[in-house]
Amino acid sequence: MPNNSSKLISLIFIIGRQMREEMKDNPKINGYSWVHLETLRYVDEHGKPLMRDVASHFSITPPAATLLVDGLVANKMLRRILDPKDRRAIRIALTPKGKQILTRGLNERVAKLKEMFSVLNAKEHVELTRILQKITKS
Repeated sequence: MPNNSSKLISLIFIIGRQMREEMKDNPKINGYSWVHLETLRYVDEHGKPLMRDVASHFSITPPAATLLVDGLVANKMLRRILDPKDRRAIRIALTPKGKQILTRGLNERVAKLKEMFSVLNAKEHVELTRILQKITKS
């Protein structure tokens, strides 16, 4: 008989699989992948982060982060700016187009997640959110 920890691990795996299935059905929103939207969200929430911050957040190498950001810069969703305190440092900022794509993409993401979690009543939803915030320390 599995203990609570192994049951929890199994449930987390199942939720992850369900979310991946949702993404497979709609891998791109408005032509942009989930990782593009997550990059835009990260930049928006962290107010002009450095490239190394993006690499660290996604647990990828700096060259991989550069490739990711390059595509978003080429599509005019992000722009590079010089750090006013350290001219050697390059920061990344969201453009108005990036903000628009992010807002639209997040709205579609939220709709998908609401659908997935619609089996919970309001009290369960609040409790699950509280528990996940406690686990992730956010």
